[in-house]
Amino acid sequence: MIRNVAALLLVTVGLSLVEAQLEFESEKTNVQPISKYFIHLVNDLSIPDMTVHCKSVDNDLGIYHSLKLGDDYQFNFAYNFLKPTVYWCKVDKPNAYIFFQCFWPEKNSTWLRDRCRNGDVGTCTWKFKDGGIYLRNNAANTDELVHTWINM
Repeated sequence: MIRNVAALLLVTVGLSLVEAQLEFESEKTNVQPISKYFIHLVNDLSIPDMTVHCKSVDNDLGIYHSLKLGDDYQFNFAYNFLKPTVYWCKVDKPNAYIFFQCFWPEKNSTWLRDRCRNGDVGTCTWKFKDGGIYLRNNAANTDELVHTWINM
């Protein structure tokens, strides 16, 4: 009985700390935290085909997905403030590849959130172009080069 009460107390205190941190972040940035994210991976290459495979520690999003020119592979998830996750993807095109994080939790920076914010949700659009991997900056309405291809 005492263990159950202690566990309940710990959970309550933990949730209160998370809520306090979110409230502090909201006040600091004057913006509500994002609780739902949509990740888009777009083939914007001059060649027609590429493949992509994304996963997190807990969630493998399946086999390699083949993307034709202009295709958009997407997935979404609810952000878990108690156990945030990292998603990474491996992308292959003829004679080059990239392995990169397409989503990560931010504690000391709002770089990703600032670019992905789309109202009260996060929409992170990664575009694969001949010159590299670009992230759409929704607020500035521009694509920003983030990674370059690794040649084989």
